[in-house]
Amino acid sequence: MTVVRILEALLALSVLVMIHELGHYTAGRLLGFTIVEYAIGMGPKLVGFKKNGIEYNLRTLPLGGMCRFYGEDDVVADERCFNAQKAWKRFIVILAGPLMNFVLAFVLAVALLLGWGVADESKIFITEVNEGSPAQAAALQAGDRFLVVDGKPVEDYATLTAAVAAADSSHMEVVILRDGQEQTLILSNLYNEEKGANLMGVSLIYGTKKVGLGYAIREGGALCGEMAGLVFKSLGMLITREATLKDMAGPVGIVQLLGHAAESGWFTVLNLCTLLSVNLGILNLFPIPALDGGRLMFILIEWVRGKPVPPEKEGMVHLIGFALLMIFVVVVTFNDILRLIRG
Repeated sequence: MTVVRILEALLALSVLVMIHELGHYTAGRLLGFTIVEYAIGMGPKLVGFKKNGIEYNLRTLPLGGMCRFYGEDDVVADERCFNAQKAWKRFIVILAGPLMNFVLAFVLAVALLLGWGVADESKIFITEVNEGSPAQAAALQAGDRFLVVDGKPVEDYATLTAAVAAADSSHMEVVILRDGQEQTLILSNLYNEEKGANLMGVSLIYGTKKVGLGYAIREGGALCGEMAGLVFKSLGMLITREATLKDMAGPVGIVQLLGHAAESGWFTVLNLCTLLSVNLGILNLFPIPALDGGRLMFILIEWVRGKPVPPEKEGMVHLIGFALLMIFVVVVTFNDILRLIRG
């Protein structure tokens, strides 16, 4: 993976974090919170400027980010402090971060559907022709689209495979579309002794068809729902020990995944970013100290008790949670590096 791909991956990851923090920032501004800093990245300040009392900074490490509110972790000292604001306002500001990740995921899903369309099962193309296969002997090529197989129109994958299975293994006629022109080719010696069936020796893919905005909006939501299901399934596998921490990707692993996705094209990048944005939104809603979900949990406790948890006690819980979170990140990052070394 080249340096350019790594930088592209870091940029994509930074956008996901930036949108998350933008949710906190926007809700905070609308509800009158005092914001001290909005930053992308972690570590020492690289560049930045100040406007209307708010610092906008780009920090050295292109991972993470923050929207820092005045008095966010302090004992309430004055009415500008974050903890001095009404509970419902704090709840909305904290919730806005994960919600923005869901919004981003939905926008990306709609963009995917509008830009690339959906699978058209009536259009089946060859993506690869195996060496020494009947398809290669018949001069079939990647990019060819099947129209007719052994006299039967190709309506979908099922009709194609059924026609190949029923064909005379010594002589099968196919009509394909290549460069806008129909061609008729003859395949022979189709029967594969090892598989016990007729095989052409090709890899196939569906074509695509364009969709309208209404369809994209409807199915974009469904796609995000499917991705959320994948996230919960993965978490369930950790609980049932079908998967371990070694199977998880940390920051290094995510950058590697995004880098490889960039090599495959924008469709793969946007698809992965959609999944990562859904994942980031869900994980941040878990009631884990130091994460948004943990802070939301303390506000809910405040509503039930009728008074807030003492700030020093809440701060201690978040500090312990943050320490455990950092240990977790170190462990998964170590596993990421081991995978890189082992290739």
